[in-house]
Amino acid sequence: MELWTTSCQGSRKLQELVQYHIVSHTQLEVASLISIGHIKTMAQQFIYFNITESGQILVNGVPIEETDITAKNGQIYTLSGILIPPSIIPILPQRCDEETTEIRMGACVKCQVSHKNSCPEDSIPVASTGTKCIYHDQTHLRYGCAKYCNITKKEPNCCRGFFGPDCNQCPGGFSSPCSGNGQCVDGMKGNGTCICNTGFKGSHCQFCSDPNKYGPQCDQKCKCVYGKCDNQIESDGICLAGSCKNGYTGKFCDTQVFPCGTFLQFCHAHADCMFANGAMSCICKPGYEGDGIICSEADPCANLIPHSCSDNAECIKTGPGTHECVCQPGWTGNGRDCSEINNCLLPNFGECHSNATCLYIGPGQNDCECKAGFWGNGYECEPIKSCLEQSEKCHPLAVCQLISSGVWECVCSKGYEGDGSMCYGNAAEELSSLSEAAGFNEWVDIAAMKMLLTHATNLTILVPSHQAIQNMDQDEKDFWMSKDNILTLIKHHILEGAYTVADLQHLSSLKGVATSMHGNFLSLSKRSGDLSVDGANIVASDIAATNGIIHVVDKVLTPIRGVSGTLPKLLPRLEQMPDYSIFRGYIIQYNLASKIEAASTYTIFAPTNDAIENYLKTRQSVSLDENQIRYHIILEEKLLKNNMHDGMFKETMLGFSFRVGFFIHDAQLYVNEAPINYPNVATDKGIIHGVGKVMEIEKNRCDYNDTEIINGKCLHCSYPPGCPPGTTPVPGKREICFYLHYYRMSFRSGCQPKCVKTIIIRECCAGFFGTQCEPCPGLVGNTCFGNGICLDGINGTGSCECETGFEGVACNRCIKGKYGTNCDQDCTCIHGRCNSGIKGDGTCECDVGWRGVKCENEIKDDECNGTCHSSANCFLNPGGTAYCQCAAGFKGNGTYCTAINACETSNGGCSTKAECKRTTPGNRVCVCKAGYTGDGIVCFEINPCLEKNGGCDTNAECTHTGPNQAACNCLKGYSGDGKSCTYISPCSFNNGGCGENAYCNDTAQTEITCTCRPNYIGDGFTCRGSIFMELSMDFNTTRFNGYLMDAGVRDMAGTGPFTVFAPSREAFITELKVNDWFSKGVMPQILRYHVVSCAGLLFNDLTSDKTVTTLQGEQLKITFSQNSVFLNGKAKILTSDLICTNGVIHIIDKVLIPQRIQDFPRGQPTPVKENLKMVAAKNGYILFYNIIESSGLISLINDPLHQPVTLFWPTDKVIRGLSKDQQDLLFKMSDKEKLLQYLKFHVIGGAKIFAYALPNSDSLKTLQGSDLTVTCGDDDTNIGELFLSEKMCKIVQRHLEFDGGIAYGIDCVLTDPVLGGRCDTFITSQLPGDCISCYRTFQCPLGSKVVGETESCTYTIAHRILSGCRKACSMVVRVPQCCKGYFGNECQACPGGPEGSCNNRGTCDEGYARTGECSCNSGFNGTSCELCLPGRYGLDCKSCECTANGQCDEGITGSGQCFCETEWTGRLCETKLASSPVCSPSCSVNAVCKEHNTCQCKPYYSGDGITCTAENLCKKANGGCHKNAKCIQIGVTVNCTCQKGYKGDGYTCIAINPCTDGLNGGCDEHATCTMTGPDKYKCECKDNYIGDGLSCEVKKLPVDRCLQDNGQCHADANCADLHFQDATVGVFHVRSPKGQYKLTFSQVNKTCADEGATVATYTQLLYAQKANYHFCAAGWLADGRVAYPTAFSAPKCGGGVVGIIDYGPRYNKSETWDGFCYRVKDVNCTCKTGYVGDGFACSGNLLQVLVSFPTFTNFVSKVLTYSNASRKGQEFLKYLSNLSIKATLFVPNNDGLKENETLSGRDIEYHLSNIGTLYYEDLTNGTTLQTRIGKMLLITHKEDQEYQIFAAKKMKTKYVDGKAILGWDIIASNGVIHVIAAPLKAPAIPATLHPGVGTGIFFVVLLVIGIVALVGYLFFRFKRGTIRFQHFKQEKDDTDVTLDKAQSSSISNPNYEHSTTSPLDSSFDPFSVSDEQQLVNSSTPEGF
Repeated sequence: MELWTTSCQGSRKLQELVQYHIVSHTQLEVASLISIGHIKTMAQQFIYFNITESGQILVNGVPIEETDITAKNGQIYTLSGILIPPSIIPILPQRCDEETTEIRMGACVKCQVSHKNSCPEDSIPVASTGTKCIYHDQTHLRYGCAKYCNITKKEPNCCRGFFGPDCNQCPGGFSSPCSGNGQCVDGMKGNGTCICNTGFKGSHCQFCSDPNKYGPQCDQKCKCVYGKCDNQIESDGICLAGSCKNGYTGKFCDTQVFPCGTFLQFCHAHADCMFANGAMSCICKPGYEGDGIICSEADPCANLIPHSCSDNAECIKTGPGTHECVCQPGWTGNGRDCSEINNCLLPNFGECHSNATCLYIGPGQNDCECKAGFWGNGYECEPIKSCLEQSEKCHPLAVCQLISSGVWECVCSKGYEGDGSMCYGNAAEELSSLSEAAGFNEWVDIAAMKMLLTHATNLTILVPSHQAIQNMDQDEKDFWMSKDNILTLIKHHILEGAYTVADLQHLSSLKGVATSMHGNFLSLSKRSGDLSVDGANIVASDIAATNGIIHVVDKVLTPIRGVSGTLPKLLPRLEQMPDYSIFRGYIIQYNLASKIEAASTYTIFAPTNDAIENYLKTRQSVSLDENQIRYHIILEEKLLKNNMHDGMFKETMLGFSFRVGFFIHDAQLYVNEAPINYPNVATDKGIIHGVGKVMEIEKNRCDYNDTEIINGKCLHCSYPPGCPPGTTPVPGKREICFYLHYYRMSFRSGCQPKCVKTIIIRECCAGFFGTQCEPCPGLVGNTCFGNGICLDGINGTGSCECETGFEGVACNRCIKGKYGTNCDQDCTCIHGRCNSGIKGDGTCECDVGWRGVKCENEIKDDECNGTCHSSANCFLNPGGTAYCQCAAGFKGNGTYCTAINACETSNGGCSTKAECKRTTPGNRVCVCKAGYTGDGIVCFEINPCLEKNGGCDTNAECTHTGPNQAACNCLKGYSGDGKSCTYISPCSFNNGGCGENAYCNDTAQTEITCTCRPNYIGDGFTCRGSIFMELSMDFNTTRFNGYLMDAGVRDMAGTGPFTVFAPSREAFITELKVNDWFSKGVMPQILRYHVVSCAGLLFNDLTSDKTVTTLQGEQLKITFSQNSVFLNGKAKILTSDLICTNGVIHIIDKVLIPQRIQDFPRGQPTPVKENLKMVAAKNGYILFYNIIESSGLISLINDPLHQPVTLFWPTDKVIRGLSKDQQDLLFKMSDKEKLLQYLKFHVIGGAKIFAYALPNSDSLKTLQGSDLTVTCGDDDTNIGELFLSEKMCKIVQRHLEFDGGIAYGIDCVLTDPVLGGRCDTFITSQLPGDCISCYRTFQCPLGSKVVGETESCTYTIAHRILSGCRKACSMVVRVPQCCKGYFGNECQACPGGPEGSCNNRGTCDEGYARTGECSCNSGFNGTSCELCLPGRYGLDCKSCECTANGQCDEGITGSGQCFCETEWTGRLCETKLASSPVCSPSCSVNAVCKEHNTCQCKPYYSGDGITCTAENLCKKANGGCHKNAKCIQIGVTVNCTCQKGYKGDGYTCIAINPCTDGLNGGCDEHATCTMTGPDKYKCECKDNYIGDGLSCEVKKLPVDRCLQDNGQCHADANCADLHFQDATVGVFHVRSPKGQYKLTFSQVNKTCADEGATVATYTQLLYAQKANYHFCAAGWLADGRVAYPTAFSAPKCGGGVVGIIDYGPRYNKSETWDGFCYRVKDVNCTCKTGYVGDGFACSGNLLQVLVSFPTFTNFVSKVLTYSNASRKGQEFLKYLSNLSIKATLFVPNNDGLKENETLSGRDIEYHLSNIGTLYYEDLTNGTTLQTRIGKMLLITHKEDQEYQIFAAKKMKTKYVDGKAILGWDIIASNGVIHVIAAPLKAPAIPATLHPGVGTGIFFVVLLVIGIVALVGYLFFRFKRGTIRFQHFKQEKDDTDVTLDKAQSSSISNPNYEHSTTSPLDSSFDPFSVSDEQQLVNSSTPEGF
């Protein structure tokens, strides 16, 4: 036992055993052991203490040896024995394991040694069995063999009466489970529940279900009369304690009692009176004990009748004489019946983790243990990621992943097989890792056979070893290694079919040959037991691959030269098989050979000549018809013998309704019923099997086709129809559609086909049923014999529903009592047997003693005189003579009869598959044999497939193979043994037909979709990667790819798109200049001439003549002729549209050569780059170079700190084409600094950017500081072109490389949008480089370069100081600055332009970060000083000189001339005419009458003077207003107003950049302002901030408020921050009941308010979005804006944008939307178990509350002293903390109870009322409360006069026993505390009456005197009216008394007026005497 309990299995019982010896949370002293009687241990079970007569203390009967051994944290007692907890009895597991046998596969070993026992120990190999398997040696997985083993297993089980994994005993004990009155659910999987017999109940059936029965059989009526019966089976029929009805007592509650009344003086106050035998006696009331004269309160738990409480319950006193049974922790029930709690069966699983096992330890106890594959403490379990932690555990081809069982394991990657520690791939992959196959691998590479070895299946590869290849004859090697022969050689080493060595040996024993892939036969032979293939020995065998097997041989197998290696075709092969010549003749006769060989492969089952002749003879037929021949042929499958499994079916050439099945009987393989005798005869494309019988066509299937029309893929109309796999296009059914061009991102017109998908619906023909379409009962064509209906069909059961009158499995007989063809005639035999049935005639054979036609006449007289046999009847002939005839069921002559054996002939009419059993004479029953079912007359084989699929997997086909026998074969698309089938994804074989760079996904059974992997493009079947990847993989382009690598051209690594015209391999071979191009360094230019950037041109894009620009810069001319595309009229596209992720490849037949190539001087070893001047001179850029040189820019270009540079320079032709002014600007510009900045705009420093990268560069920042933009041509006229500055300039020459970088020729002079605006400067900063070893290359920080001389230094490695070297590093830092005449962060031109800012009429506030405002000179006005002040004119804004009689032509364009009014003339209109001119007709109001009486229109009017019309000034140059201004004309006055988003005076308008207003555009200071347009901007909060940009706040991670000060909850409360736990951070969506978008802004506010929330702010919604809140419906936010959050990209939700979809502020608040509300969820505070309150304030039990109040310290001190002094004190202290009670405690505060004041234990307990929790409002006047000592406390009220002064309402002070209640309703979890002004004093214990020795007369006299005195006293008192009372008793407050006022004095019983207690001595210690003295006995009465 000791060994078992210390084992892992027994450790839990050992733990329970140890816990049973420990009592926690208390230190028990010896005195306590004696007094407590029992106590609960850590095992949640009791131990019991008792004392022997000799004083020995026993624990559960075990003596204590040593006591009170004090330890630091407790007491120790030693025992002389072990305490055994009942819960673990018996300790040893009661196991009754059962032995079972199982057939399993043994270890997988080499087949050569499999005859040795490879079975595990204690197992027996099964003779003549074996199977193929895979094992791994040290390097590879190999095929091997394994025996089947008969293994004896022990199934763990528990003995009877025990249950569960640990075999615990059943309730009631294992010897008598369930007390013998029920059935225990035992066994290893049982839960120990008792199922009680009728009449019993309880956890172990220990109670009678009838409450008035008892006894072992619950058959005895209870004797309890007026109480509750103890209905336990072990009861004696008495009443339960405390159950007697009021007025009855006794064990049987049958004794009547009544109040004593006038006899009170004889009996105790707690006694009743009882009459018995004519006399009255006293008897203590229930709950009290004594003789009636003296009664003391009894402990109801001390003397309980047996089993009143369960052994595992505690008896708790609830009042006098009453108790309650409460199950101990760990147990559950009503107290009388307690059942142990098994935590492991609870819903919370013992609080164990879901990946842990719950271990039962004892009642309410459990442990948790993590399951295999997990680690932790059981309550928290994490997966053991062993394979992650051990990097070498998994095979390189495996990954460590979490499998379905939750364990991390090594799993072979997709496409590989194995156990994870060893993985193997396809044959090509395994060959590459096989060292011996290195030479063979070279052959495979040369012959390009790798793809075949990757995707082909069922291969056997014979690999010549390295030594075998070396041993080849040189002539043989030269011949077979040639390009023309190597493919034949490799195929000669590959066999069709996967053969292990064992398979080849078996084939050899059958005199068979192996057939190579090339069609040659390889002979098989054995030498000394070793197998050889065509003379080669196998040296390493059975190396596994996913698609075959590899063997290493010691010889190269070479075919015979000059002999065709191909296998013969079908007819020639059949001609070589003379036994099958008739079948061959039928193949020719019906012209089937061509149809068969049109298939890719086939399988033929050819009957022998004898089989055909026998069939024709039997059928009396002349020949087989064509369908019979087709029934023997399977197309598109090549089935070798080992591919045909028992129960498998295949469709024949007749169609899918005609299938043949394969069956194995007695180790012989059959197809249908034809044995396969001559298997595996190979032809060039198929296989022939010879069979020994002609197969009958079974027309039992009536399958039909259903079709579904689906849409194909939209493609260019010239492409083949894009139908999905498994579908075919409908001819002529194509619709116009639109598809997206791969690279141009434009829609093109295309064609979409209609595709037909054919679905086969399986169905049986009429009269056949089940999945195999078996025949219904009855005859062929006459199911159910025509007497019923067969339930046929694919889902039918095959049962017959018989017509009226018929019965039987096949409706083949009449029901009992019927006969005739239609079974409609009734048999009339009364006492005899009727000739019934379908063929019966209804005649009767009479039983013994009866005769007559109906056997209705009883034979009473024996006319035969006893001559008849006892089993015969005597009949009378018509002539009156008598004769004997055997009775029914007998045969004979009548005088002798024997019983008829109904089974004697024809098996009694029973089926041949039934057993005939005799019953009564002439009768029998037919019973179908094992494996058959039916009525015995008709028996047919039980088809197990009809029920639960025959035990096969749901994804398997169950095939009925014999009587109650079936074979399971997994359906197509599944693998396994049929009992268990695993889905084989079509994707697992050859990637489902998808491309090798595609994902194959199952979409439905047998249906897949192909999707290209990331970074690949295509239709899923053909997926291509980048251009570089495809060039490297295509044999025809590998040379072009190699040249790209060698030349360092990596341009096509970019994102593209590109169009590559790749010359074929042959084209480069024929090009003789390749080496010369490399030596001259021009090969990159040649290669780039084959690439077009910015466009992916498909073949259809090239069918029209056009020119395209290559990466090299020159153009290609494309022409289309004779359905072919030509480049430059020479190179032809051979292969087109190889679509890649970044472009298209077209393979061409010639190398393209550009006309202009940049030459480089020859150098060693490579050509050198020339300087910039030389490149400029050679290529026509010398003019611009001269400008660069003269301006000083060349020094910056040549500065190593700026190199390499990218230069854009205009050609000499462009420079010469400039106007003279522009040329002067460049060559004669006086402002050299401005020219320098202008030229710097042409240079990008620190980068050599090739043409392919220009359009995709994020920033092309020039040395001047502004950014350049490069764009691609976007139409057919400029494909491949590159443009600068919004297509203002075009790059005309590319990749002019020089020693400092690269240059591009352009066709214009660049003009910066803010020309010269940026004048950035550069400063150089020197910093020291790292000190390193002097032999290492010096490195500088990113962005800096090494400069200067080497300096010595020291550096430290591993605390060693070493000498080293360092160089200085130089870093160029750009300082942004604006040129003169520019301002702001964007360096905008000052108003008026940078050349003449403010039009040279004022001063511009210029410079970086300045405002650009103009301060105009005197006389000028306007934004750019472009206007004159009123009254001024001309460019200088001179003052006008006109007099008041004239109008000045003012303004900046005015002439200053004066236009005189009528009557005035002169230059200044200063002269008045002598006579006023008179014009007739009158002039217009807008004209003046001039001299000579002519009318002249005023300025800005036009007309003849008679009529003057104001000119439309706004039509002319916008009225002089700026182009971004609005011109408004009133009369002839023009007002210019800048448009919205611009600022200025209207004549000059500048786009407003709101971000430069100095206020960050109104964005938050923690936001970035970005200008998006004139006066438009967006604000985005910076990192670590959140908001809408206008308001940003520090992003705050959600904080659990419970982590700080417990969330303001009480310390004894559990805190839960509901807001922190909310997934949407308080935001929630609201919608109108009327539907979506039906709420206005005000309605949303109200809706949120109704939810106790507010409308969410933008920031609150943003926080929710960051927490992955996604809701695709717009709603109102707090500031009147509308938005919604998106957490993931969804095209239909925000256009795929992730974030806040913001509709902005809505000015119309009546718009209707949904809404978003925000509510801060509260901190939820919940008091912990054992505490009460709202969570913010929690109170513990009464004791805890007492201790927590500093004003109660004196009272607490008294209580603790009382507890330490006595057992009663300990019980009182325990009572205060008992959560099951409800009490009211009155506590004096420290002012009322002084520290030196004494309280007895009785006084202390008098403060506690245990009748319930009474709050202050419950303490009504006159209420009495029973205390712990049984005495009553009285509650009285008194009006508070002082309070009445301040309030009209009266306030009453409440008193308890005269002590004022000062504070109240201090809540505790088990009661309430009220504060009182002074301590309560318990009433003294009255003296006990001890009658003296005297005569009866003395007592009578004494009684009379007492009565007289009493009457007199009462009369006197009532007369005075001072008190009223009801009864006198010995104790003053035992009756309920209602008083109106508080009593001021006590009333003594006159009989005991003298019985007073003497005062206590001052030195008296209240706790020094016993509890009994303190609480029960008082001092002896004086003078008694």
